[in-house]
Amino acid sequence: MLKVVLDANVFVSALINPHGKPAQILDCVFENRIRLFISPPIVEELERVLSYPKLVNRHRLEGEDLKEFVSYLLSITALVKEEPNIEVILDDPSDSKYLSCAINAKADFIVSGDVHLLNLKEYEGIWIITPAQLLEVLEREERA
Repeated sequence: MLKVVLDANVFVSALINPHGKPAQILDCVFENRIRLFISPPIVEELERVLSYPKLVNRHRLEGEDLKEFVSYLLSITALVKEEPNIEVILDDPSDSKYLSCAINAKADFIVSGDVHLLNLKEYEGIWIITPAQLLEVLEREERA
């Protein structure tokens, strides 16, 4: 089973468009087709971003619904508690939390739409790809 770390923007996109590629990835997590890893800093960013008023207007999760979504997400993911401190992405150091989580989880992929992460392409054997690319990988694996 593929081990994956998702950037917060993938979660947000999945909630805004339940038929898009990010939502398809979350479906794969719910169906136990991929193993999702998350860390406390990623959870904090996700809760913060999902609480932005302009995004709440689009995804429609507020208060208890938002807490329930995050709680459910935590129940189906593997929580990575300790992270090495990595300073690789100088243009946006906050993105390093995804690299740290992926290294600690021994993940296969980081899935993101963030150009700072995607420009790396690979870090210590972990591929950094888009949601569409992950779906292609899953399709190839299921055919093999």
